[in-house]
Amino acid sequence: MKKPQDVADLAARLTTAVTTPLVAAAPAEAPPVVAIAVEPVTRARKPRKDRKETTAPLLLRLPATLYNEFDGEAVKRTKATGRGVSIQQVIIERLSEGGRA
Repeated sequence: MKKPQDVADLAARLTTAVTTPLVAAAPAEAPPVVAIAVEPVTRARKPRKDRKETTAPLLLRLPATLYNEFDGEAVKRTKATGRGVSIQQVIIERLSEGGRA
């Protein structure tokens, strides 16, 4: 282990630092405030896609049994084709066929 060097000098400097009162620093002047006029940023909006006139949004609340039937058919088709088939696709196909829906 190394012998401590200048321990007495360090102790004297610490004692002096503790007993010396702190000097308040002069407050720094704040930079002048400059007002800059900024125009708001306007983003160009994408044009809306035209909706097909032959379609309309629709919300269906199916009975649980009918929903389960469509769900089962969607699962079978998904497994058979390897691509996701939604219940909505099954319902649309049934309605277009004129079958039970």
